[in-house]
Amino acid sequence: MASEESCRAAGEVGALMTPEPMTAPPDTPVGEVWRTMTERRFRHMPVVKDGGGLVGIVTQRDLLLAAQGSEQRIDFDDRRPVSELMVREVDTVRPECCAAEAARHMLRKKRSCLPVVDQTGAVVGILTEADYMRLSTRGVPPCSCGGVHAAGS
Repeated sequence: MASEESCRAAGEVGALMTPEPMTAPPDTPVGEVWRTMTERRFRHMPVVKDGGGLVGIVTQRDLLLAAQGSEQRIDFDDRRPVSELMVREVDTVRPECCAAEAARHMLRKKRSCLPVVDQTGAVVGILTEADYMRLSTRGVPPCSCGGVHAAGS
């Protein structure tokens, strides 16, 4: 368990998370989910029932793995419901939880995201690796080290 001091230093999940993430009902066609994730450039989509309660999550990785293990291509016309591919047992976190403890959990369990739910279980945000990357660079001016060199340049 993290100390009160480390929790104060890291802040709360609610201050770090991406609020109001794109979600999908369980009957959303896989192709629609794939198109939305591709066009909007994100990798995780909570699957929610009426009222916003979490019932699962689908990731870009889940979709790619499903496409590899099947003769059926996942494309924009795939009409299967996302409920067929979603992960049903999902770790979650509350907005008032310690961001450092959430990061430790993600590292320990090798999770790339945690849906953030309120006291009723409704999705209010999503915490991703990218949120922690933004945190680590917040307020840090560009350096003169030469930066990252893109492949092929």
